[in-house]
Parts: sequence; C-alpha cells; structure tokens
Amino acid sequence: MEERERALHVVAVGGVVVRGDAVLLVRMAYGPARGQYLFPGGLVEPGETLDQAVAREVLEETSVAAEPIGVIGLRTRYDGPRSDTYVMFLLEHRSGEPHPDGQESDDARYFGLPELEAAGDAVTGLSRYVSLRVLRGEYCLQRFAADFDYRAAGRDPERWRIFC
Repeated sequence: MEERERALHVVAVGGVVVRGDAVLLVRMAYGPARGQYLFPGGLVEPGETLDQAVAREVLEETSVAAEPIGVIGLRTRYDGPRSDTYVMFLLEHRSGEPHPDGQESDDARYFGLPELEAAGDAVTGLSRYVSLRVLRGEYCLQRFAADFDYRAAGRDPERWRIFC
C-alpha cells in the first residue's frame, strides 16, 4: 500500500515533425538520453490539450512552428511506482529553421531516411523506429475529429479533443 501512495504518473508528448522527406530530431544535453537524438517534446502542462502541448514543446525546443496532424503512436510504461504515457504526434512543418534551445538540447536538425538507417545509437531506439516507419509511410494516423459536434455535446473544441 505504501508504494501506491507514492505512485506517480505523467503524460508526455513527442513531436514527429516532417518536412519533405525528413524528420526533425533534437540531441539531448542532459539525462539518460544525453548525446542522443530524439523527438522534441515534453510534459503536458495543466490547461492544455495533448496537441497544444506538442506544438508548444516543438516550438520551444527547436524554434520550428509545426501543426499537429494526428496521433501516430503511444508508448506506455511503468517502473515500480512510476509510470508514464508518451503520445507521439505527426506534425507538419509550418515555419522556422531548427535551432536547439541550448538548455535541453544542443542540436536540432532534420534527418532523412539514409541518415536514420545509418544512425545507430546516435538516435534513440524509439525515435529511430517511429521515424523510419513515418518516412516509409508505414503508420496509422488518428486525426483530430473535426466533424464531431463539440458544441452540441457542451464541449469547447479548444479544451476537449477527440482523435479517431
């Protein structure tokens, strides 16, 4: 029972930003993935939906404005009393060139298929796997349900979102 009382669950997002035939990755400057490339992203803050969080995180970490298209992956895990849910979104590049934020990451750039295939341990396993699938067109997309009648359901579509 004591372990359950200290249980912690967080929700994080990762942005799979595609521009042309390449995916945006950042090289982490701290933590267990230090020195490796992965998707820009982070924790969802109170007062934002998952898609709002991923667009914010991508902009903060890379200076790239990108539009979420839909959910392309979900990873869930637990380690003792700690667990997390990581939701990956496919985003379309809108504007800006990648620049690292200088705090969480020290590099931000687009990787094409040949670079990803040869990257080895320079890219985290999850980011490499998902990036390769995206660039090869081997993914399923859960889009924002724009045709759902949010107003009739008494919901604000900026605060209550469905992806299906």
